[in-house]
Amino acid sequence: MNRLKRIISLAMAAVLSLSLLTGCSKEPEYTKYNGSIWDSFDTIITTVSFHQSQEEFDQFMHFTQERYQYLHRLFDIYHSYPDMNNAKTINDNAGVAPVKVEKELFDLIKFGMEWHEKTDGKINIAMGSVLKIWHDVREYAKYNDDPYLPDMAKLENANQHTSIENIVLDEADMTVYITDPETSLDLGAIAKGYATELICTELAKTYPSFAISAGGNVRVNGSPMDGRTRWGIGIENPAVDENYHMIGGNLDLSFLYGSQSLVCSGGYQRFFVHDGQRYHHLIDPETLFPKNTYLGVSILCQDSGVADALSTAIFMMEPQQAIDFINTIDNAECILVPENGDIIITDGFKTHLESFGATSKSPIE
Repeated sequence: MNRLKRIISLAMAAVLSLSLLTGCSKEPEYTKYNGSIWDSFDTIITTVSFHQSQEEFDQFMHFTQERYQYLHRLFDIYHSYPDMNNAKTINDNAGVAPVKVEKELFDLIKFGMEWHEKTDGKINIAMGSVLKIWHDVREYAKYNDDPYLPDMAKLENANQHTSIENIVLDEADMTVYITDPETSLDLGAIAKGYATELICTELAKTYPSFAISAGGNVRVNGSPMDGRTRWGIGIENPAVDENYHMIGGNLDLSFLYGSQSLVCSGGYQRFFVHDGQRYHHLIDPETLFPKNTYLGVSILCQDSGVADALSTAIFMMEPQQAIDFINTIDNAECILVPENGDIIITDGFKTHLESFGATSKSPIE
C-alpha cells in the first residue's frame, strides 16, 4: 500500500472509531407528551408517554385511539355497528343461534366466565337482565326529580335468567351462544380493564415508557424517562359529605413502575338518591341491590383486566373475606375503605404509598 492510501485508510478508521464511540455514549433524548381520547368506554382516557419525536407520539396516539374505539364497539351491549358481530349481536341472538365473533370478544367472555368461577359468582357477565333494570332506573333518575326503586319481584324474575351455564363457547368455531332467550351479557365489570391491558401489552412491544388512565383504570409500562423510577398516581378519596358530594383531595399517592395496574371502584360517582338513601351501580348478585360495605376499593396488580375483575369482586365481600381472597391472587394487593371510615391496606400495597415512605425515586424492589 502506498503512503497516501495508508494515510487515507488510517483517517477513515479513526472517523469510524469516533462515530462508534459517539453512538455508544449518547443516550437517545425523550420528551414527555400528553394525550386524551374522548369517545371510548364512556370515559375520558388520558395518556402520558415519552417519545423521541412528535411523529412517534402521533403514531402512539393514533394506534391507541383506534384500538380503544374498536374494542369499545366490539364489547358494546347497547349499540350495533355495520360489519361487526359485537356483544349486542350475541344478546340479540340469545336462544336463536350461535354468533361468530372476533378473538378479542371471545377471549373477554371466556375471561369473564373464568372469573365467575374464581369469585364464586361475584363476577357474573350473564347478569345483564338484572343490571338492565338498574340501568333504566339510574337513567330515569338522571333526568327526573322523582326517582324510584326497581320492583323486587321483577328483579327476582330477571335473576332466574342469569346462569353462567347459559353461555356456550365453541373455541374451534369462535362462536358464542346464549341458550336462554332472556339471558343477556353485561361486560361492564371487566371490559374496560381488559381492553386497557390488551392495548398496553400491544403498545409495550414498541414504546418503552407510558401510562394510560381509563377512568378508574390506570396501567403503566416501564419508568418515566425524566429521572424518576416510578409513576405517581393519585388514589381518589371515596368519601362523600352529607349531600353526597365527594370530599376533595387524594386518599393517598401511589407510585407504580414496570407493568403494573391500579383500578379503583366505588359508588361515589354513578348513583342516585331516593328517600335519603344512595343507590350506586355496583349490584350484589345475592341481594340484587347495591352493596354498601365500602365507599371504595383499590386494587394493585400487574394485569389491568384482573384488577378490574378483582375490584368488583372484592366490593361484594366483607373485609376479612376480601383480604383472605386477595391473598390467594399472585402479585395482587388492595386498599379497602369501609363505610365506617376505617382504611384497610395490605402490606404489599404499603410499599407503593407516599404515606408509608414511597417516592417517585424509590428504588425498584
